[in-house]
Amino acid sequence: MDRNQIIGIILITVVMLAWMFYMAPTDEQLERQQRERELRDSLNAVERIDRPAIERDMAELRELDQPLTALGVFGNTAVTDTITTVVETPFQRFLFTNLGGGPAQIELVNHIRYDGEQVTLLADTTRSAYNLGFLSTENYNIDTQDLLFIPRTTASEISIGRGETTTIVYDLILEDGRTLTFEYLISGDGYELGLSILFDGVRDLISGSYFEFGWQPRLRTTERQRNQETQYSAAFVYAGGALDDINLTSAGTERRSITGNIGWVATKTKFFTQIIQPVGETDGAILMADVTGRDNDIRTHYRSIMRSIVPADGESQFRLFVGPLDHRHLNEFHTAAYDMVDTGFRFLRWFSDPFVNWIVLPFFGFFGNLLGNYGLVIILFAFVIKIVLYPLTKKSFESMAAMRELQPEMKALQEKYKDNPQAQQQATMKLFKKAKVNPLGGCLPNLLQAPVLITLWRYFQNSIEIRQESFLWASDLSAPDVIIQLPFTIPILGDFIAGFVLLMSATMVLQMKISGQGAAANPQMKIFTYILPVVLFLFFNQFASGLSLYYLVYNLLSIGQQMMINKQIDHVKMMETVDKKKARQMAKEQKMEERKKIKDTRNKGE
Repeated sequence: MDRNQIIGIILITVVMLAWMFYMAPTDEQLERQQRERELRDSLNAVERIDRPAIERDMAELRELDQPLTALGVFGNTAVTDTITTVVETPFQRFLFTNLGGGPAQIELVNHIRYDGEQVTLLADTTRSAYNLGFLSTENYNIDTQDLLFIPRTTASEISIGRGETTTIVYDLILEDGRTLTFEYLISGDGYELGLSILFDGVRDLISGSYFEFGWQPRLRTTERQRNQETQYSAAFVYAGGALDDINLTSAGTERRSITGNIGWVATKTKFFTQIIQPVGETDGAILMADVTGRDNDIRTHYRSIMRSIVPADGESQFRLFVGPLDHRHLNEFHTAAYDMVDTGFRFLRWFSDPFVNWIVLPFFGFFGNLLGNYGLVIILFAFVIKIVLYPLTKKSFESMAAMRELQPEMKALQEKYKDNPQAQQQATMKLFKKAKVNPLGGCLPNLLQAPVLITLWRYFQNSIEIRQESFLWASDLSAPDVIIQLPFTIPILGDFIAGFVLLMSATMVLQMKISGQGAAANPQMKIFTYILPVVLFLFFNQFASGLSLYYLVYNLLSIGQQMMINKQIDHVKMMETVDKKKARQMAKEQKMEERKKIKDTRNKGE
């Protein structure tokens, strides 16, 4: 190392040390960071609604906030303390707070996470999930989630049953008596809430009378495979009879503005959602997406916001939904709400939506209640689909069986014309014509049944009906049924092996052998017999076990169907059209085989 290099290293070291000393945080900044870190840790540790802990956290959070006097007339409030109220229904448990005047925690009492904890949709927040934002005439950006309201409700806990309702009201009273009021109507019959926002004299303080209302926090993930769950997380807007969405498949951000009257906006995870539907005209909507990280460390934050004008009468109303992506409850809220559930590719929605809504869902609803086990329902459903598709699959299987019988002749032609591909093709087509076999006879039937199979492939991965339903060794039919945990990760496959998908792949190999697709006349098809099941095993390993169970049963039924059709083929009659001499030889061999069977039967009887 020469002198110049030594001097350079010394200079770089001095500069780095000076930079670190200059950029080091002050004691005040370190204390503030420590308090913020402790606050976040305390919020993440909350497993159930803990009123004293949350109130302490909220008090600390207010101390970290900017002074409210920086908000003009909206910063002069008569309240300095946070007050919470717990409201419990047969479906939900709310923690309402006057910091923002709305629910800060929402639990779904009938649903649990993969780890056994209660499903809590709100993540890392002690403020109201709903925020009203606008630009004041004093040119301040006002967000109600930063303001302390006065609660009218004095009770700390409220419990309501089915058929009952309760009202939670918050007032933001300004110095001159003008009031902004949030009034929530909570029902014990489902996942829907009502919200009325009253602008008593406040309309004149809002620039242009425009305001934005939406759900601010991210929805918390609930499934073990976070990377898969985030693939189905999105923000939605329903406008003009059409559903549009933002769904990022990798890290990034996106913002989309929609103008005009809006039906509703929503954000969702794989199995749960929140929806905001205005009662009246709107001016537009904003969808935002922010995705960070990757794989199981990925984090998504989708937001959906309404844009509207304060009505002349000073009252805006909204219907709110916070709950599961369950068809019955979503359909009661809005007929297009269930369209957020991925039941098929966009180009197949014309088929998949009515197929799922009018056939699959009623079937699973009826037999789920009757049998009490969704694994048995899936098996029964596979039987029904197989019966319905039998006329289509029969033609396909007959074609495969006929091709299987012609494999020796096809192999002979390949040997005979191995140096003349054109002559080989002509001879092969002549063979098919003589045997009255259409090599493409199975294509059209398979094409016609493809929409059904593709729809079921997509639907089973997103069906909350089978979520956390167990069958045999699978504890959750909406998740992989892990039977072997690997100490390493294999690309695509993951770090485990699922049971039903392993059996499904094995039945595919068996089915292709029975159908003759791996016969020696076509070496490429022989390899394909093993490659296709392996590829599907890799991709299906991380899919829902209910999906693999369905295809396992369907493959077993197809094997039985193919064996039955193979027995029904008149091999001698088919060969007469190709080679009469060989047909006579086959007939002779069949008679000898029958005589041998009769003789063996008599010997056993003696």
